Amino acid sequence: MAAKPANFDKAHALPPDERLALGYALLDSVENADGCTQTEWEAAWAAECDRRLAAYRQNPASARPLDEVLAEIRAKLRRQ
Repeated sequence: MAAKPANFDKAHALPPDERLALGYALLDSVENADGCTQTEWEAAWAAECDRRLAAYRQNPASARPLDEVLAEIRAKLRRQ
């Protein structure tokens, strides 16, 4: 896992609404780094949401509980 940025603790100490505003500002600062526009990102996410919903509707039994998925992700991150 990457080391924490120098100002992480300072930013993390901000109230939640200020952390959220900072997060959005940081995201905006790199959002177009790959050359995609906001409209292109939204279209890509809409297509991905449609794909996932169609997959779920085709086989609802394939869905997994959120707690199970998060536990798996956390375990993988701990092993890194």
